[in-house]
Amino acid sequence: MEVARRLFVEQGYAGTSVEQIAAQAGVSGRTVFAGFTAKINLLKQAVDTAIVGDSDDVPLAMRSAMQRVHQAATAHEAFERLADAYAEIVQRAYGIYTVVHRAADADPEIAELERLLEAQRLTGAGQLAATLADRLGVADPAAVAYMQDVLWTVGSPLQYGLLVHGRGWTIERYRDWTARALAALVPPAH
Repeated sequence: MEVARRLFVEQGYAGTSVEQIAAQAGVSGRTVFAGFTAKINLLKQAVDTAIVGDSDDVPLAMRSAMQRVHQAATAHEAFERLADAYAEIVQRAYGIYTVVHRAADADPEIAELERLLEAQRLTGAGQLAATLADRLGVADPAAVAYMQDVLWTVGSPLQYGLLVHGRGWTIERYRDWTARALAALVPPAH
């Protein structure tokens, strides 16, 4: 999967063939197709692997970094842990996520993949918002939805790219900004 991810990031989706991936991985194209059936499935798996950091079949929400967020005793502790988790995840996922984003305009299947990825991120942000709302004593559904939107935005690999790759921030600065942005997550009173 690392070969596929690297080639997609270096050459883009359209510029990468299954045959190139197979050759660099030291297997036949037939072997790759047998495992993934289509190039887009390779891309999806490359994204999933980049997000979680390995090919184990364990959802992100069940990973230790995210479990630590849910188990935090205070909202502040949860924000700090989440900033650590986000920094790790977006740094790993940025390159391949950008491939999906750029290719989505030209390919309807990739556009659908991008919608799926964003829906998954939004669902994850909703789960985190519910946990944090509980820690903060926030019960208003509109306030929890606001928190979900902020978490979804702050945790975007594309947001990371704007700050780190676009503005030259270090990963440490990004992580610290993320912690501060999350600490400001308490929704405004209506």
